Amino acid sequence: MKINTDLMNKHVLYDTLSFKIIFLISYVVLFVVALFLIILPASQKSWLFSGTDGGSFFKSVESGVYGFMSYLN
Repeated sequence: MKINTDLMNKHVLYDTLSFKIIFLISYVVLFVVALFLIILPASQKSWLFSGTDGGSFFKSVESGVYGFMSYLN
């Protein structure tokens, strides 16, 4: 049985492109939300991304996006 690799590559390319688009949109949304939440009082910041470990703001948004993306798979 011959497998059409061109057809398979088109599906893989489409899946990869759609995953990147979803990742970019969710990154922008979570980044804007995190920027907005930075203005909260200090007592409310403990439940935000990276509130206890003091990591980078961008790394914490990225980890939030990856956590969200894992639910989509």
